Amino acid sequence: MRPTDHPLRQWAVNEMHLRKFAPVPGHCEIYQAVRLLSADDRHKEDGRLMGDKPDFDEWAVRERYAAGHCKSGIHFLWERHSEATTLTLILPNGGTEEANAPYIRWLEEWNGPVIRATRVFVIPDASNIDQHLQTHGMDLNELVCSDVSGDLRIWSDFGIRGDGYGRLIATAGDVSAPERGRIIQRLQELGNYRNLALLGLPLVQEYGPKADALEAQLSDHAERVALAEDGAHDDDLLQELIEISSKLEVIRSATGFRLSATAAYAGVAADRLAGLSIKTVSNLQSLTEFTERRLVPAARTCSVFTDRLARIAERISRVMHTLDVRVDTRIKEQNLILTKRMERSIQLQFRLQSLVEGLSVIAAAYYLVGLIGFLIKGVWAWPSGSSADLVIAAVTLPVIGLIYAFVHRTRGTVLKETDLESN
Repeated sequence: MRPTDHPLRQWAVNEMHLRKFAPVPGHCEIYQAVRLLSADDRHKEDGRLMGDKPDFDEWAVRERYAAGHCKSGIHFLWERHSEATTLTLILPNGGTEEANAPYIRWLEEWNGPVIRATRVFVIPDASNIDQHLQTHGMDLNELVCSDVSGDLRIWSDFGIRGDGYGRLIATAGDVSAPERGRIIQRLQELGNYRNLALLGLPLVQEYGPKADALEAQLSDHAERVALAEDGAHDDDLLQELIEISSKLEVIRSATGFRLSATAAYAGVAADRLAGLSIKTVSNLQSLTEFTERRLVPAARTCSVFTDRLARIAERISRVMHTLDVRVDTRIKEQNLILTKRMERSIQLQFRLQSLVEGLSVIAAAYYLVGLIGFLIKGVWAWPSGSSADLVIAAVTLPVIGLIYAFVHRTRGTVLKETDLESN
């Protein structure tokens, strides 16, 4: 009984078998081009793969890989990467220019700018290497020569000729055609990833002065923050710091993807270089020396620039935190002053209230004495005294009772409305 597969099992297997290089005969010519493609170019590329193309006896297309083969020995490979496309055309020795021309033209008319294009000439042995070097116009002062994977020897000056291609000569070595294909693939991938990794360096050179200016502004700003102890210009300083932070984010947005890609491509190139088991040839520049001479410094420069932007962001965060703390402290001080003022106001109101209460006692005593006086006058006027005094004495207590009842009722109504609003 077959076990239940994980949904990604088949994908993982296909991924490991993806991008297999075709077998390379011992005497042939290889065209390879790496093109950077935009979203629009991707749609055109799909049309080329599925539409008008040269005749192939075998043709297979997958999502990110396509392969074509002719009985005459011609192989075509297409590989889609995250931002680039690699096109490879293997032409066996003995084919006519007329037969090869449609395939070469199809490859060269592909859409997207070329980041690397190479013509690799595989020869049986190195017996006539001087003639080959002269035929392909190799610059002997820039010549790179190494033994790769033990049996293959390569020569190249890694320059660009008038047709837009570089030149690389490789001996067939004592290996099988599939193994030779894998070695050529690693060799080409080393050059492809090297060029892709180097794309980050111009960005660093372009935005480096802008980062210098930001650091100078930030240093000046930090000094002004330290000197502005009274906090009078904190709002202006904070606004300037926000502007510096915005400029930094513009730089990071413009360089972030490319610098991350540079780190990844440089790592893959280093892996390919190590996998080629390179051996030096006496008195000639080795492939390791040529690759590391510029790739390693460029990759490290990009890495340092990335770290530099991160450090600038950290400095901005620290300065902003300092400003935030100072603004917060100033607000707390203002709140403390306001609280003290409110406390003094409450104390003053309390004193005034005490004074009013004292005066109210005097007023209450005065009116109470008056009311008692009205009652005494009424008693003394009974039965034959003044009629006015008798009337005033008679209505005094009822009036006091009516006023008390009115106040009590009004107070109850107000408290009841307050309870309803609270609920």
